[in-house]
Amino acid sequence: METSGSDLPKLLQTILGTFIDLCGCDGGSIFTLHKDASGVEFLVFETMITRSIRLHQVPEEVSYLRFPVDESSLVGRTAQMRKVQKESFSKAASDENRVDQLLNFTTRNILSAPLVTPRGDLVGVVQLLNKLPFPGGGDTNPIVKEDPDFDARDERLVSCVAGQAALAIENSLLLEEQERLLEGFVKACVTAVEARDPVTSGHSQRVAEYSVALADAVSRTQTGEYGSTNFSPLQIRELRYAAVLHDIGKISVRENVLNKEKKLFPWDLELIHMRLKLMRAELRRQEAQSGRDVTEEVKQIESAWKMIQTANEPNVLFASVEKVLSGIATVIVNTQEGETLEVLNAHEKEQLSIGRGTLTAVERVEIERHVSNTYEILKRVPWSRGLDQVAEIAYKHHEKLDGSGYPCHLGSTEIPVQSRILTICDIYDALTSQDRTYKHAIAWERAVRILEQDVRGGKLDASLMKIFVEARVFEHVHIFTEEIRRAA
Repeated sequence: METSGSDLPKLLQTILGTFIDLCGCDGGSIFTLHKDASGVEFLVFETMITRSIRLHQVPEEVSYLRFPVDESSLVGRTAQMRKVQKESFSKAASDENRVDQLLNFTTRNILSAPLVTPRGDLVGVVQLLNKLPFPGGGDTNPIVKEDPDFDARDERLVSCVAGQAALAIENSLLLEEQERLLEGFVKACVTAVEARDPVTSGHSQRVAEYSVALADAVSRTQTGEYGSTNFSPLQIRELRYAAVLHDIGKISVRENVLNKEKKLFPWDLELIHMRLKLMRAELRRQEAQSGRDVTEEVKQIESAWKMIQTANEPNVLFASVEKVLSGIATVIVNTQEGETLEVLNAHEKEQLSIGRGTLTAVERVEIERHVSNTYEILKRVPWSRGLDQVAEIAYKHHEKLDGSGYPCHLGSTEIPVQSRILTICDIYDALTSQDRTYKHAIAWERAVRILEQDVRGGKLDASLMKIFVEARVFEHVHIFTEEIRRAA
């Protein structure tokens, strides 16, 4: 029987119900085997049914109980001996049973059987209780005992079914464990990326929440282009993984480029500062030797330093930068040795001439390469069935419908709807994030206007953007983020 870890409770309820019907009893429990940090095995209630009191789940009163694999309890003894066990209880013995006390219930008899796979692995124990008919059981046959015991036939039935039940439970537990491993891998990857790029810490998780919320909104839409689109839970999970991991390729980008806050690197700025000091010192030396007044030239150098600091900011308009650079170009010092000292070299001028953001053309190419790196990393992951498009979805999240995106400049027909969803959510979070040192966060209303401008330019999906706004997806994530903040 194939199932996902999230289906385990339903599976166990089905298995337990089958046992109860086969043996004709009032209820039962399934316990699963676990190990503590020291490797000591114990059993816990996993599911419970008692029909006479309408109980169909493990009550909180007993969920905390742990039963060691030893002689101290019937369930522990069954696990230890790996044999079917039967017990009958007097009223006094039942009153001493702490589970009965907690549930205000009376157990008359129990059939306890180990759940052992055909390979011989113990996965748990099933216990059936109160063989029918018992008082209130509804059986009117006068020749049947009022309080019958489980018999040899019940033992055979349980033994026959237990192996298959154990195998189904083991498969489900293995899938659940695989899912935990996958979740752990994903979290570790995000942690690794954010450790190298702390500026955008939390970005991947927020984008994942936006993307899932938008996909849910699409599934609820009854009209328009996506009126017939309905994402399954597995597709939603696939999208979430793609969104959480969409920037994993940044681990291969140089850290100084990844975290570049200003147009000039700190060491470039320090070098310029030292050069200006040298130019001032040279002017003062010439003044001392020739008596020529260099006050105005020194003021020009000091002014140049202030202009450079201004131009180094990522949000300065390009026209202002051009004015700064043209003014700085006139500041030169000719040494007595025939050298000409300029404030900036060609590389520094290129960096300060950046029109948007902090990256040069070469650095931007390096950053954009993270998408291809993401794809190369994710396609090597042996994704389980139903998650095989994670790499493709993440790979295309910087593509635009008009072909102006990267890295492949794909057209609209080549970009899946999941990637289109991811693109909108990624851009929105980048615009509204408070944690970008190279830009100020903007209000959601302005971010939406910018996205809608890209829609009009043919870059983003108009129908998805309409759903994004009408469903107020951004509010969903703001609530989620606030919950996380309060929990911390």
